[in-house]
Amino acid sequence: MEQTHSVFKRETLGRWTAVLLSFALIFTAAGGTFSVYGAEKPVRPTVSAKSGIVIDAETGKTIYSKNCHIKRDPLSTTKLLTCLVALEHLDPKDTVTVNKVAANTGGSTANLKAGEKVKVKDLIYAALLPSGNDAAVALAYGVSGSKAKFAVLMNRKAKKLGCADSHFSNPHGWKAKDHYASAYDMAKITKAAMEVDLIRTACSTELYRMSKTNKHKARYIATTNYLVAGKKYPKSGVFAGKTGTWDSRNASLVSACKRKGKTVYAVVLKDTTGGRYTSTNKILNYSYKKLDWLLENEGI
Repeated sequence: MEQTHSVFKRETLGRWTAVLLSFALIFTAAGGTFSVYGAEKPVRPTVSAKSGIVIDAETGKTIYSKNCHIKRDPLSTTKLLTCLVALEHLDPKDTVTVNKVAANTGGSTANLKAGEKVKVKDLIYAALLPSGNDAAVALAYGVSGSKAKFAVLMNRKAKKLGCADSHFSNPHGWKAKDHYASAYDMAKITKAAMEVDLIRTACSTELYRMSKTNKHKARYIATTNYLVAGKKYPKSGVFAGKTGTWDSRNASLVSACKRKGKTVYAVVLKDTTGGRYTSTNKILNYSYKKLDWLLENEGI
């Protein structure tokens, strides 16, 4: 009798195990998560960005990606590369005289005047906070004497960083047939830029006081980045970043985020102006959950 009862229990347990495993397979196939170890494998988020990526700041390894090698408009996130190249040739204490070409550059500006003598440090902030196209062009002329010659340096630097899906033709990021980058390449550029103290600090600043010049009194400039300013997802962990905007349907964003001592870089391209913040928040949440899951289940 006891032996029969024992066999019955084993058969029952076997059936229930089979049922649970079948449920797990169906649930996973439907997009759910299941883990026999307790920690759930995170579900990839649906985002409005056409391309995106999150990489580990320390190793450069990809944690999340979506169409990350497709060539897109980097828009004003280009200015990270501009500032990176400029600081390889200019000292932050150097002074650049703004020429007419820079002063007459349209789009978003820092209201620089022709003949204005501006410190390189202030031009870096002016390019990264209000996304001053005039400041980016001033830096290009300060280094190379022309936008075309500066673009050569930009592409040389991008290639050195391992960028294979990109080509840059201007310092400010205006749309052009020969000006493009992938999310993967922009992540590489972001990583390199954030390793430069001045760029990282500028991209982390909400409000900055530019020094008095021969054409201007001291003035304040503010970031265009809602994550850095705390207007969107203030608890996201994002501490630095750069926006790019062409119109309401073509916007980009790069972000540096730190949670529990772990820093990652996120890039979204070809998104809406509001959607870029939501997309970034979603892929950051996913990436940190994925890192936790990998740590528990694979011991990385």
